[in-house]
Amino acid sequence: MKLTDEDIAVLFDLGQTVCRSGEGVLPVLRTQFPGLPITQCPASDVSDVPFRAGEYFDLHLLDTRDHCWKVTANSLAATGLLLAMHGNVP
Repeated sequence: MKLTDEDIAVLFDLGQTVCRSGEGVLPVLRTQFPGLPITQCPASDVSDVPFRAGEYFDLHLLDTRDHCWKVTANSLAATGLLLAMHGNVP
């Protein structure tokens, strides 16, 4: 699934809102964007510069077209998302 800049903005804002409410972010985002690979890990596990930094997580774009996923800064190549979570967020 290719992502548009609008998709990325909506996902990021929705994710921040969900985290603020204390709800689990992955189930909500996966329901809203079925078929889009979305994963999460602790922010301390990611050394790449985030595409967008937030209060609850940093958003990294993923290129999932090959066998091994890779972080990309190119929104045109983004086919998935990585949420690098801050602290103890659901």
